[in-house]
Amino acid sequence: MPVFAEALSSTPQVPGRRFVAFHKSDRNFFLTFLALCLLGVALGFIPPVADRFEGHPRIPARLILDVHMAAFSAWIALLSVQISLVRSRNTVVHMGLGLSAFALVPIMAVSALASEAYSQRFHHSAANESFLIVPIFEIVAFASLATAALLFRKDPPTHKRLILLATAVIVGAAYGRWWDKALVRAFGDGYLGMLVNTYTGCNMLLLLAVGYDLVTRGRPHRIYRVAVPMILLGEVVTSAVYHWPAWLPVSRMLIGA
Repeated sequence: MPVFAEALSSTPQVPGRRFVAFHKSDRNFFLTFLALCLLGVALGFIPPVADRFEGHPRIPARLILDVHMAAFSAWIALLSVQISLVRSRNTVVHMGLGLSAFALVPIMAVSALASEAYSQRFHHSAANESFLIVPIFEIVAFASLATAALLFRKDPPTHKRLILLATAVIVGAAYGRWWDKALVRAFGDGYLGMLVNTYTGCNMLLLLAVGYDLVTRGRPHRIYRVAVPMILLGEVVTSAVYHWPAWLPVSRMLIGA
């Protein structure tokens, strides 16, 4: 994405210090990150999926929901395979298979937004309808980061970290499905409370990624210095829009309620 390329070119380098592209612990770190992503998906999405297969869907089944579920499952599966290929040093297959994301990312974005709009029609309340801003932000952030990762695929350190950031954004939503009610009871659903109960999962993964660079390289990769503040700013703006009265009629119009 041009915004990331321009920001990277203007990010100052620390004189005399070169970012170490590869570290002996990287293989285990990416595997750990994947495990946390799989845990989040399992905790957040297996219960509703199980209900659907048992004939008790929380909302009536539609093809768009199946496409959405298949597309996001494909991303997690692709990430798992790609990490395995890198661990086995099969980089040729890794690079070839990664091109499939050029088709997968737009399918994920469109199906996610359509599924959310469809789902919201079954939850008629101001809070639920206002919540549409959250998936809009997450999909825009995911699509931007994933597209940037594809454009930077010849720069492995940048490419890998953009993939981690893109995945953290969508997996954060899975964690949110699991602990959302408990966090709402503890922190409320106000401006700051929403930041906690909606984005704790994503920010936990962001902290892990940045912290790993600090431990192994002494500083975060420059893409983190550009993208992570942008993600955090997006979360703050999203919470503000969610609580903005003027957003509700716009959300209702987009949902078709």
